[in-house]
Amino acid sequence: MRNIAILLASGTGSRVGDSTPKQFLELGGKYLFEYPLKTFNNHINIDEIILVCHPEYIEFAKSVIKQNGYTKVSRVIPGGNTRQESVSNGVFSIVCEEGKVLIHDTARPFVTNDVITRVLDELNIYNAVSTVVPADDTIFVLNNENCVASVPLRSSLVRVQTPQGFALDTIRKAHYLAQKQNLNIATDDCSLVLKFNIAPIKTIIGDDICFKVTTAKDLLLAKSVIENFPVFNSDKTDSF
Repeated sequence: MRNIAILLASGTGSRVGDSTPKQFLELGGKYLFEYPLKTFNNHINIDEIILVCHPEYIEFAKSVIKQNGYTKVSRVIPGGNTRQESVSNGVFSIVCEEGKVLIHDTARPFVTNDVITRVLDELNIYNAVSTVVPADDTIFVLNNENCVASVPLRSSLVRVQTPQGFALDTIRKAHYLAQKQNLNIATDDCSLVLKFNIAPIKTIIGDDICFKVTTAKDLLLAKSVIENFPVFNSDKTDSF
C-alpha cells in the first residue's frame, strides 16, 4: 500500500499583495513551496508526491524539482479554478487502487515530520484524518445583521490545518460524489467526507508552526521562522 502526498501549489495568492503566487516567492534561499516539498520528500514513509501546480508555473516547478533532487515527485499536474478542483485533479491522477493519501497546502510551509507520521499512523485505523489545533480565541457566530447570534464553547472548537489524510477509496468517493452534484468550492477535503457521510473523521493535534501564509504579515512571520529555526533550511528534515 503506497503512501502518496498531494501537494497543492495552484493558488494565486492574491492576498499577499505580490503578482507572483505566494508559493513561488523566494524566502530564505528557497521557494516557499519547496519547504513542505522537501519535508515530504525526505519522510521515510512517503512513497510518492504529486504536485498540483499553477498552470503558468508548471515548467518552472519541474526545473526546481529536477535541480534540487526531489526524487519522490512522480508528476506535476495543473490545478483547477478552485482548491477542490485542484485536489480532484490530484486524486484522480493516482494510478494505484489502494493507498493512503495525504493532502497538504504548500502555503503551509512548515509542516513537521512528526505530524506527517501521526496522520499516517491514524490512517491504519481511520479512513479520514485531519490535523487541527485548539482555538485560542473566543468565537462569535453572527446573524445576517452582523450581530452576535451565539458564542460556541471554545473547548469544542478547533482550527483546521493540513495535512489531511484519507484512504484512497474514501477520498476518491468524496470527490466523485461532489462532481456529480456540481460542487466545487470546498475549502478542505474532510468537509466533503462529512457532507456525504462517507467515514468518521479522526483528528490529531498539529503544530502552530504549520500556519498558512496568506498575507504579507505571514510572509514576515515565515521569514522569522526560517531565521530562527535552521532545521527548516537543513537537509535533515526527518529530525523534527
